[in-house]
Amino acid sequence: MVKIIKKQYEFGDMTGVFATIEDITQFLLVPAGTEDEIDEARLAGLSPLGCRIDGEPMMHVALSGDGFSRDFTAGATLRNSDTAYALRLVSQNLSRKGRETTLVSSFENGSGLIARQILKFCPEQCAVEVCNELENVGETVTVEALPSFNLSCIPPFAGEYDPTKIVLHKLLSNWSGEGKLYSVPVDRLAFEPSWSGLGIRTEKWSQVGTIPARGQLPFVAVEDLSRGICWAAAIEAPASWVIETVFRNGSLSIGGGMGDFLSAHWRKVLKKGEKICTHRAFLTVVRGGLNAACARLVGAYDNPRDCKPSERDLPVLYNEFCYSWGKPRLDELRQILQVTKQLGCKYFVIDDGWFRNGYGAATRVIGDWEYDPNVFPDGVRAFSDEVRRAGMRHGLWFEFEGVSVESDLYREHPEYLLTYDGKIIDHRGRAFLDFRKETVREYLRERVIRPLIEYRIGYMKVDYNENVGLGADGAESYGEALRGHILGVIDFFREIKRTLPDLILEICSSGGMRHEPLFLGLADMVSFSDAHENASGVNVACNLHRFVPPRKLQIWATIRKNDSLEEVCFTAAKAMLGRYCLSGNLIGRSEEILCALEHSVAFYRGAVPIIRDGVTTAIEDGEITSYLNGRGRIWLVRESADKREKLVYAYAIGAPGAQFEIGIGGGEWQILDSFHAPADMTVQNGTLKFSSNQCALWGCVIRIGAAKKEDGC
Repeated sequence: MVKIIKKQYEFGDMTGVFATIEDITQFLLVPAGTEDEIDEARLAGLSPLGCRIDGEPMMHVALSGDGFSRDFTAGATLRNSDTAYALRLVSQNLSRKGRETTLVSSFENGSGLIARQILKFCPEQCAVEVCNELENVGETVTVEALPSFNLSCIPPFAGEYDPTKIVLHKLLSNWSGEGKLYSVPVDRLAFEPSWSGLGIRTEKWSQVGTIPARGQLPFVAVEDLSRGICWAAAIEAPASWVIETVFRNGSLSIGGGMGDFLSAHWRKVLKKGEKICTHRAFLTVVRGGLNAACARLVGAYDNPRDCKPSERDLPVLYNEFCYSWGKPRLDELRQILQVTKQLGCKYFVIDDGWFRNGYGAATRVIGDWEYDPNVFPDGVRAFSDEVRRAGMRHGLWFEFEGVSVESDLYREHPEYLLTYDGKIIDHRGRAFLDFRKETVREYLRERVIRPLIEYRIGYMKVDYNENVGLGADGAESYGEALRGHILGVIDFFREIKRTLPDLILEICSSGGMRHEPLFLGLADMVSFSDAHENASGVNVACNLHRFVPPRKLQIWATIRKNDSLEEVCFTAAKAMLGRYCLSGNLIGRSEEILCALEHSVAFYRGAVPIIRDGVTTAIEDGEITSYLNGRGRIWLVRESADKREKLVYAYAIGAPGAQFEIGIGGGEWQILDSFHAPADMTVQNGTLKFSSNQCALWGCVIRIGAAKKEDGC
């Protein structure tokens, strides 16, 4: 057996293990108490024939000109490069500040490169936060890969590796179809040894451009069903990113971060004295299943204590888009304003359509950001004052990163725009401002920040409806230009927040295409999807609980003119899965409909502590395989922080009279309150039973609590 040097660090109920074998250091994360069960033969990479395969370095740095392992993966991945294998662990420094622990592991390659993994942990988060930093103190190099993390040897424990019991989880994501769970036993991916143990198997997925949630969310989980342990990771990914799952040495490793040269044409020249740091990754391992691991990740990149005081009670809002469809009229807005006041909404948002047409344009264009006097004859400020007198905050929609080709801005300042090979990037009439330029930021201070102040806007919805693509001009690679641009975008968001600290910021991006931890951290709310008017919104909202904190997950209850009472209750119950946002036609609705909406808002307010601070413990939608034409049942259970209350959400789509038996855990429970629940509810022996109404779309939300014991019992 080869010599293995192990260093271990405790992070709450997890243990970080740094295992160095023949100068190559791997990073493992295991549940506390399982350290002695790590199989050293598997860790060392011994094959069934007794030969040894090189381990997985924890720092997968690659430079231009590097060679790679002779394992048939050259051209498919930039992992296991000469540079990665040359890096040697030279020090580890542990420090504590308050409740936060920081561990810095430093590596050197002997030629002037210093690579550092910076790991942080707070006990209340139940996950570690890591990023990688690369510093050059030698000759100029060109970096082609610098991921945020790598976890090796999953699972690392003694016993037979059974690929039928190891499940890889991803979250698929498309417009109006976000967050769909994809789970596959890894034997289906050929993640098992060859007859000799040699050979590498990879599963790699990535996103290129500025819509990070396109195709898949930046997330991966591996679940060991035989031991009941799940590893999961999510990365900050505001632009191009890549995640790789690799089988070698009889186990899996997972890693990822910003897009590299293979996946996103990213390379960066690093001169002497320069350094670069990745965005953060969030890593966890838990004795439990996927939902438990996801809850820990979400808790790591979201902190409910960061809520603005005005957001603490998760107030209800109204957005008029699904009523006016981009053509708001002041007389109608005033009528809706009175209804939203009656319903207790706090934010009244005017979406796309409040600004004027561009030069020669038949439809409204983005870029100039001047209000349309046909919509606001007395100006936006006058209507904003009306909203405030009604006890609400006025909100406006912007999409300030894009530029319509019909705009004055496009004609007058082409130098403000991103180019590719010398030509303005133009996707069928949509161009993009270059946020690396101070002139662009100054323009937006005048056209975006100043109006927010002058109009007394209390809520800003920021949309993003197109992807820059591979990259842009102005740096040593298209990908590096894109990275510089997106860092400028993030800086401008932060400038808005500094300038207007009380502003409520919603990041929409065309139905959630910016669902990733960094943008989630910038926002007070994010749009869950554009699936506003169809039943699939329930599935989308439930599945996104695995990745987005519900307190920020804005879900629309769209009220249409001819909706039945059952349809209104269904969409209201859907909206309570996150941040309740009303939309659609509220003018002239019947007293029955308005009473149902008032009841839904009152129930939602009582459920806010569980939505804001709780944990989602169960998501069951296995019957519904199609987002578009779904039929069947779906339910979700969310538990309060003190574990004494639960919210049970249940929906039947195209399944009249569906029967529900939902496990809610041991102990005695009682029904505290409900919205649109059936009369046949019973709760006994840890099971909640009821049936849906005889209608095509049905939904309810039930709040249950631990039964109080009588004195003396």
